[in-house]
Amino acid sequence: MKLRLPWALLALSLAAAVYAGRPVSFSSVVNPDFGDLLGGASGRNFILGTDGLISGANASDYIAGAAAGSVLIVGNASDSIDILATNLSADGGVTIANVTCNYGGAGDVDCDVGFTGSPPKPQGQTLLIGLEINTTQVHGDNASASPSFDIVINYI
Repeated sequence: MKLRLPWALLALSLAAAVYAGRPVSFSSVVNPDFGDLLGGASGRNFILGTDGLISGANASDYIAGAAAGSVLIVGNASDSIDILATNLSADGGVTIANVTCNYGGAGDVDCDVGFTGSPPKPQGQTLLIGLEINTTQVHGDNASASPSFDIVINYI
């Protein structure tokens, strides 16, 4: 019995803003993926860390294949950055409870609230993305779900 949570979700609204003529680029995008989980009851909780590890109340139902999301962000080293997760949408009996971001190895931050005016980072920093999800229905054999969200990134 498996529940597959492939995330065709990082509908990254990567707001590739151009500020004062300086472009920002995004590359090496990897969508967060919970991999394979055992099917089971409604009300289960799983957390995908920015390190790609699975935890949460029902982590024992994890089988294999998890990967944190990531995106390489390149911009002007003298700019600061705003990052926010928006438009969290449920799908297939799975809701997103929280989005966690770690930009440039500075530590995990709640991306639902976002962070603004972060100190300037050198060009070529990676944003890692983790998620906390809850199931809202029973999932049987070979079920799948693809909740979605947007990550909005602005260099200032």
